[in-house]
Amino acid sequence: MIGFFRRIFSSKIGLFLTFCFVGLIAVAFATADVSGSGAFGGVTGSGTAAKVGNAELTTSELGSSVNNAFRGEQRQNTSLDLKTYVEGGGFDSVLERLINSVAIAAFGNEHGMTAGKRLVDSEIASIQTFQGADGQFSEENFRRALQQQGLKEQQLRADFSRNLLAEQLLPVAGFATAVPERLVTPYASLLLETREGKIAVIPSAVFVDNSEPADAALAAFYSENSANYTIPERRTISYALFDKSRFNERINPTEEQIQGYYNLNKAQYAASEMRNIEQVILPTEAAAQALAEKVSGGMSLSAAAQSVGLSAAEVGSTTRSQFAGLASQAVADAAFRAENGGVSEPAQSALGWHIVKINGIDQNPGRTLEQARTEIIGVLTAEQIDEALAELTVQMEDAFADGSSLADVAAAEELDIQTTPKLLANGQNPEDAEYRPIPEMQRMLPIAFSMEEDSDPQVVEILPGQQYAILDVTEISAAAPPPLKSIEQLVARDYALDQGAKKAKTVADEIAAKLAEGTSLAQAMSESGVRLPRPDNIRSTRADIARQSQQGQVPPPLTLMFSMAEGTAKTLRAPQNQGWFVVQLDNIIEGDAASREDLLAATKQQFQQVFGNEYTEQFINAMKADVGVERNDSAISALKNQLVGRN
Repeated sequence: MIGFFRRIFSSKIGLFLTFCFVGLIAVAFATADVSGSGAFGGVTGSGTAAKVGNAELTTSELGSSVNNAFRGEQRQNTSLDLKTYVEGGGFDSVLERLINSVAIAAFGNEHGMTAGKRLVDSEIASIQTFQGADGQFSEENFRRALQQQGLKEQQLRADFSRNLLAEQLLPVAGFATAVPERLVTPYASLLLETREGKIAVIPSAVFVDNSEPADAALAAFYSENSANYTIPERRTISYALFDKSRFNERINPTEEQIQGYYNLNKAQYAASEMRNIEQVILPTEAAAQALAEKVSGGMSLSAAAQSVGLSAAEVGSTTRSQFAGLASQAVADAAFRAENGGVSEPAQSALGWHIVKINGIDQNPGRTLEQARTEIIGVLTAEQIDEALAELTVQMEDAFADGSSLADVAAAEELDIQTTPKLLANGQNPEDAEYRPIPEMQRMLPIAFSMEEDSDPQVVEILPGQQYAILDVTEISAAAPPPLKSIEQLVARDYALDQGAKKAKTVADEIAAKLAEGTSLAQAMSESGVRLPRPDNIRSTRADIARQSQQGQVPPPLTLMFSMAEGTAKTLRAPQNQGWFVVQLDNIIEGDAASREDLLAATKQQFQQVFGNEYTEQFINAMKADVGVERNDSAISALKNQLVGRN
C-alpha cells in the first residue's frame, strides 16, 4: 500500500539482496545460474579492492561478482551489455554490497560468531549443481563445477559463510519495530483520498504536415535523435552441435564388464521373496500370544487389535532384510516362517512384541546372467556413453585453452559448423524480421554475448547430460545507428510527428493558460481552432493508483493528477511524440481511515517493513564503521576500466 509512496522490500531474502548482496557466487550455483566455461572470467590479475577490518576484498572476487550479477540482469534484459551495466551503476552497487557482506562477517567474527564447517558443508551439499544422479552430494561434480568457473573452494566457502553470518545478524536489527499510530493513520487515509478532474489529449497527428520534408531538415532531425534509432550490439556466432547419440555405435560393453556388473549386483538378480504384511505391537509376550490366538481363531488382525485398544499397522510389501531393518531380525524371521494367510509367532524388537499377519507372498526366482544380459548391457552402455560425453567436453575445453580454434576441434570430431547472421542478444536479426534462431540458440546467446573479442571458444551445455555445443563469436558489430537512407521512411514519419508535437504543445499550453484564467476546458478546446477529442472525466483514489501500479503501468496523466494542487491545470507530453495531455484537477476529497482497522493494520505492517529495513541499513553502516573500511580507489578504477574495455 504505502509502496505507492516508497519502495519497500517484503521479504528477508529481499532485505539481504538489497543491503548486503551476500552469496553472489553461492546464489548463482544455488539457482543453477552457471553455464559454459570460465563464466566468472574476464578479469586478470588480483589486487586489493578494499580492506574491511582484517579481511581483504580482492579485485578478482569483485570482478567475478560483477560478471555474475551482470549475467543475472542480462537474463531479464537480453540486450544489456557489460559496458552499459557497469557504467549504469551495476559495478558500484555490487562493490558496495560486497563490502557490506565482508563487514558483516568481520563484525560477527570479532564478536565470536562463526559459520561452522559442517553448516557450510550442508549448504554446499544442498546445491543441485553439486549433486549426482542419485540426488546426493557428488565430490566429482563439485570439483568439476569449481574448475569450470575458475573458482577455488576457499572462495566459495567464504561466500557461503558470509551469507550464513548475515542470516544470523541482520534479522535482529529489524525485528518487531514499533510504528506510532499518529504516523499510520494519515498515510492510510491518503489511500482513500479521491481526486476528480479531466484529461484532454492534444494529438500530434492533428497537426502533421503530410508534405515531404526537406533533406536538410530530415538529416538534422536524424542527427539529433540518432540514439533513438541505434541498433544494439550484434554478434555473428559460429557453432557446432553434438549430443550423446554420436556414441551409440561406438560403445559396446565387453563380456568382462557385463560379468563384473552382474557380480557386483548379485543381490539384485538373486532369488527373493516379498511379503505383504500388517502387524500389531504389544507390550508383553503373553499379550502377543493371546492376540495371535484370537487371529488364529478366525478374528481379523484389525478387530483383534481393537479388542485390546490397539490398531493394526500395514507394513506393505517388504523383503526379509527390509523388515529386519524396520523391526528386528527375530521379528523378520518369524514373519517369513509363517504361511500365507497365517500369523507369526510372537517375536520381540526394541518396540515390543510383534504379531505379524501374512496377506500375500510374491516369489521372485531371480535371474541368471544370460537372463539379465540385455538389461545389463543397456545400463552399462548408458553409463559409458555418459562418461564418454563428459570426457569429450573436457577434452574440448582443454583444446580451446591450449589455443585450438573452433574449426580445429570441429574437424577433429567431425562436427559441422553453422554460422548465424548478425544477431541481437535476444536472437533477433534486425535485417530480417522473419529470421528465427534454432531453439538451442537460447542457451548459446547468453554465453556468446558475455565473451570478449579475444575469448577462447566455449563449450555450452544445451540439455544437461544430453546435448552440447561448441561456439565462437566470429564478428562483433558495435551498437550504432543505421544509415539514414536505410530507414528514411521511418525517420520521415517520426519527423512529421515531432513537428506535429511541437504544434500540439503550443495548443496545450494555450488551453492550460485559459483554464488558469477561469475558462472551462470545453470552451478552451473549442477555441483552439482544431477539432480535438472530447476530454475524459476522471474520478480515482490513491488506492486505485496503487492497484494499477501492481498490475502494470499507471497512465502518466493520472499520476500527474495526484501530484497537483486543487483547481490547477498542467500539460504533459505524451510518449513517442504522440501529442500532449492537458490535466485539470477540479476537486480533492480527503480520505479518513480512522475506522478502517484492516487498512490501518496493513499500513502499519508495511511501515514495520520499511522501518525494519532502515534499522538494518543503519546496523550495517554501524558494523562497517566498527570494523573499518578502506577502499583502494586506483585498483577499483582499473578494474572498472578493464571490464568496459577502456585503457
